[in-house]
Amino acid sequence: MIRFLTCLLILAAPLPALAGSSVTDESEFFNLERASLEELLNLKTSVASLTPMGLRETPGLVTVMTEEDIRLSGARDLVDLLRLVPDFEFTVDVQGNLGLGVKGNSGNEGKVLLLWDGQPYNELLYSTIQYDRFPVDQMERIEIIRGPGSVIYGGAAELAVINIVTKTARFLDGSRVYAGYGQMREARGREFAGYSFGKVYGETKFSALAHVSSAQRSDRRYRDLAGDSYGMNGDSGLDSKNLNLSLETKGLSLRFIADDYSQVERDHFTSLLSTGGTRVKFPVYSFEAKYSFRAAENLKLEPGLAYQYSRPWKEIDEHFPYDKTVKRYTGGFTALYEPSDKVSLLGGAEFTHDMVDVGGATGAGSAYSGTRTGARYDNLAFFAQTAMNMDIFNLIAGGRIDRHSHTGPSLVPRLAVTKLLKDLHFKAIYSGAFRAPSIENIRLNPAIKPERTTTAEFEAGYKASEALFLSADVFDITIKRPIIFFYDPVADTENYLNYSRTGTRGYGLALKFKKKGDFLELGYSTYRSDKNRVDVYKPLTDSSAALAFPKHKAVLNSRYQFGERLTASPSIIYLSKRYGYYASGATRSYSALTQANIYFSMKDCFTKGLELGLGAYDLFGSNYSYIQAYNSEHAPLPAASREIFLKAVYAF
Repeated sequence: MIRFLTCLLILAAPLPALAGSSVTDESEFFNLERASLEELLNLKTSVASLTPMGLRETPGLVTVMTEEDIRLSGARDLVDLLRLVPDFEFTVDVQGNLGLGVKGNSGNEGKVLLLWDGQPYNELLYSTIQYDRFPVDQMERIEIIRGPGSVIYGGAAELAVINIVTKTARFLDGSRVYAGYGQMREARGREFAGYSFGKVYGETKFSALAHVSSAQRSDRRYRDLAGDSYGMNGDSGLDSKNLNLSLETKGLSLRFIADDYSQVERDHFTSLLSTGGTRVKFPVYSFEAKYSFRAAENLKLEPGLAYQYSRPWKEIDEHFPYDKTVKRYTGGFTALYEPSDKVSLLGGAEFTHDMVDVGGATGAGSAYSGTRTGARYDNLAFFAQTAMNMDIFNLIAGGRIDRHSHTGPSLVPRLAVTKLLKDLHFKAIYSGAFRAPSIENIRLNPAIKPERTTTAEFEAGYKASEALFLSADVFDITIKRPIIFFYDPVADTENYLNYSRTGTRGYGLALKFKKKGDFLELGYSTYRSDKNRVDVYKPLTDSSAALAFPKHKAVLNSRYQFGERLTASPSIIYLSKRYGYYASGATRSYSALTQANIYFSMKDCFTKGLELGLGAYDLFGSNYSYIQAYNSEHAPLPAASREIFLKAVYAF
């Protein structure tokens, strides 16, 4: 016990001397800790191309968070990690759920795709994402396209793609247990635990990941636009149970995921629930089978089948009775032909069949009209891509066509020119994208059409030294026929409508420094929404801004290594003023704010294989709240107050 307490005290000390500590190399991520900046910049990723390409040549503006980045950041959840991306910022949707914005554009409901080990995690009724359900300690890698991905991934990847890969059997090479606890200023913040196992047996790889957690959105007070309020402590629960099994052998891969997530909400749609919080559930079960093989020396084929069963937004009470079951069957086929080391041809097809059935507990306002008790939809897609190394530059061109049984065809192209010239690289990308109407969009408005997006992006980067890298990007996004939620508080009805046009243009800057164990990353993003013609996205006093999103965001993320075992990871997030509704029909500006966090972690503390962490979040009490990105009579939702966080991980 004395040694354990000593480790905690060392974690709390800012500048310890740990000379003589040993360096372990039994895990792959320790190699990353010793990697040079050059090696990190040359990481291979396939998220934007489906074929491995270097970060500086892949056809997309891509951010990769390695296991080291994730682990040493001390992130409590996925929201913490994604807020470190300057192009991203979170908003409030309804019923305690969060949405994500990308470069000043609302990405809620089918505009950002999240993949968890290849499984789409946008629920199938409204296409929202529950960002609080994902266990950070299971993540080995996060690949983010900070731009459109519809050419590869279809109609839920209009503005961005977040691809999360959990710890593989090779990475784990044994067992890991972990647990954590967070204490907010006024209440318990979170508690969680998990177990991970992975092993390689010859040509067979097996992994099993299990996680259980209980958290709260906030301990502060929420006040709706009518002036009614409640304390969120006890009425903003976020509870999750997750099991993830994977088996790979001789080209065959099988994966099964059982995920039971629920949240307690009281903020509801407009006015808060006066009788107390209610629980909304999002259970989902997924199974996928793929077989990868070479039909010829230069030809690789991969057929696959997948099944998903879910009951999103399940609520059995008098407030919003909702019980619908969705089943999705997916069959796909991908072929990769590489006639030479300078040319690759990729093509594929995908067919999905969706079935939704309405349970008897569902309220009349959420049911189908007449005698219908459900719906069936099909979608057939074909995509193709060619990548050519033409010496003077790389050319990547492709396209995708989807044909939905209700909303018809959607065709999107992409053309990218990239080049790496020693220390300098550049990318010029033109992409089409679309947001496919979801099942509930179609039920509420059978005449709804897919929204269309065109995006132009340019990025340039320069490695100024062995430890310093600089980059800049510009973007122009135009969204036509945006699909937007509309709620009528007088009639208490909801609908989805196609509006005219929206979009943003802007730029970003980044600096990366890495030398041995020390790391610093500074990022900045800004936008203007002058092309926006959607009134429900506009503040009343600034036509160049969009509701909820700061026009300027800067992020400082850093790590400092003291000796061989202790790492300190301070981070700072700056948001310029944001606009939101504070009363019915009235907007105001919310002051600029700065959030500061720090996390200490120590390896081999108390015993070999044990890592302890201690963190403090929102050190200066910024009073940050999530603002709604559209006008739907929802007040800003308070985030957590200052939180002290403890975590332990033991590998054996």
